[in-house]
Amino acid sequence: MINIRASTEHDEEGIRLLFKTCFGKELSHEAWLWKYKNSYLGSSSVIAEDNGDIVAHYGGFRMQFYFSGKTLNAYQGCDVMTHPKYRAKLFTKRGIVVKIAEAFYEANPMEFIFGFPSERHGKLMQLQLEWMPYQFISVLAKDEQDFITDKCISYRPGWEFFKSDMMDALWDVCKERYPLTIFKDSKYITWRFRDNPSKKYEILTFYSGFLRRKLNAIAIFFIQNDELFLCDSFSLKSEDETIIFSSLEHFAKQRNLKKIRLWMNPLEKIYNDLRQLGYHEEQGIPYSVRGFKGSKITPEFFMKNYCYKMGDYDAV
Repeated sequence: MINIRASTEHDEEGIRLLFKTCFGKELSHEAWLWKYKNSYLGSSSVIAEDNGDIVAHYGGFRMQFYFSGKTLNAYQGCDVMTHPKYRAKLFTKRGIVVKIAEAFYEANPMEFIFGFPSERHGKLMQLQLEWMPYQFISVLAKDEQDFITDKCISYRPGWEFFKSDMMDALWDVCKERYPLTIFKDSKYITWRFRDNPSKKYEILTFYSGFLRRKLNAIAIFFIQNDELFLCDSFSLKSEDETIIFSSLEHFAKQRNLKKIRLWMNPLEKIYNDLRQLGYHEEQGIPYSVRGFKGSKITPEFFMKNYCYKMGDYDAV
């Protein structure tokens, strides 16, 4: 008999085993702690078990979004998985994944939940869980032969130059440029990138002033297979954003990297600037959302205005 309940710390081994079965890779103890014990606003998950074995899991990070002076309470779905033996029932009227999703929604009051499902799960979520039809992330990419480095400004690589108070001051300015974004203060940046045990994230900081004590911009990224994947960037002045990208290209050239990739909503002003500077568009992964009663925004508004970044994706 299938039993659905909230997970506890004693379920770690079973959740990690299910993760390996479903995704073919390990979820380390450190990564499990980072996701479900140490996230900066808290996490939650629901499991389904059959005779004591965990056969399905629905997890989520609590997130705050910023929209026109308002803070929105949301969750990002993560580690949504069902054991292969139970997947044949996914599209039944009340399949396991539907039941654990509904249990998760009931246990965690929110204005909306968003995520980056596979196309298969995206269709299921639309049909049975009232999610919006998924759309695809817009990816911008630039090859090494097109790098422009003549407008580079000085930067400092390394997390030792990241200062929480300066990041918070930078974020207070940057957040007003986005129609809708995850709230990315220093606590978020520290948890999401610096303290992430699963991947090495690097950072460039850009300072100005006589003693270079004023933080003007940051860029956070990881390097894989000779490519630089830009996870997030912030600039005090919008007119400096293209110069920051030129500096990033300078860094990539110094490291003999072949390409830069990033996610960007085409509504962002800098999107067209980057296209003119040689970045080309590629199709990314799906994203979607489900809204709940009382939300300050509609699901349609989210799908159009969410300024997604590669660092928003929990699997990066």
